[in-house]
Amino acid sequence: MSEMRERLAQLYAELGQALLKPPEEQDAAIEYYRLFFNPQGSPCPLWQSVYEKEEGKPPQLFGDSHHRALAWYRRYGFEPAAKNEPADHLGLLLLFYAKLLADGEPADVLEKFENEHLRWAEQFVAKLKSEARHPYFRELAERLDENL
Repeated sequence: MSEMRERLAQLYAELGQALLKPPEEQDAAIEYYRLFFNPQGSPCPLWQSVYEKEEGKPPQLFGDSHHRALAWYRRYGFEPAAKNEPADHLGLLLLFYAKLLADGEPADVLEKFENEHLRWAEQFVAKLKSEARHPYFRELAERLDENL
């Protein structure tokens, strides 16, 4: 694996982990729950299904985008540690993308996954940039914006 791919894989793994669990620092943890906890009421939902829902219908967690992501995970032997989390959670999607990079998957595979599961991330990042109050999440938003 090239050094560049290795660095990118590590970066995406770090970004994915940052989105999957609250930071230890109390104020940052409170901000984590304010930003992300409720998919129907939080300012920055973390699930693809929220951004790609049918017009006029509420988001459906564990719906189509969840099942499509699971199919990718199974095909490439990815077993997320977060068993109760919908597979279309941005943190899991980034961890999986990091795996694809680390495994040296070809560019066409990476591009297909990006098109199917990461297009909506720009909307998420824009919301995070406008809503984040804590420096930890403002920095995370900048890192995501620079690298997605």
